[in-house]
Amino acid sequence: MANPEETSLIPLAGLDESRRALLDLLGGMRRVLYLYTPLVRPELYNDSDVLAAIRNRVVGQPKIRFHLLLPPAREWRSDCPGLVRLSERLTTALILRTPNREEAPDRPELGQAFAIADERALLRFSDPRRLLGGYELQPSERLKELRELFRMLWERAEPDPDLRRLGI
Repeated sequence: MANPEETSLIPLAGLDESRRALLDLLGGMRRVLYLYTPLVRPELYNDSDVLAAIRNRVVGQPKIRFHLLLPPAREWRSDCPGLVRLSERLTTALILRTPNREEAPDRPELGQAFAIADERALLRFSDPRRLLGGYELQPSERLKELRELFRMLWERAEPDPDLRRLGI
């Protein structure tokens, strides 16, 4: 008999599947999204449907929050102008920080990307360059572990100095 947590895992291989999973995650969230990525892929994070989904969630539920831990903006801001504009407009709902690399633990998970919605759903890219990973629709021990890692990183993270110069 299969483990219930295993049956809720949807494997992801590539942009199309990853984009659909991210849109599903955004569409189903009610309160908060935690996103960590060491690499901002413009095909995913600057996608017009993904940006519209974020905007629509905030407009529909003003108390919703997006906590994003991203690499330094100088690495992605020219490739993701839509994300930059959205973060300029949704300053209280879309909170961007950059992990403090000196204080980051040496953990293999930091080479991966993950998004957690409402402590119940997990989208994880074991290979963020090729967008290979999985989407879990139910809470799991892995989700709890990654949420704790995110909390630790978030507490030590800082607003990105490149975005502060833009007035974000």
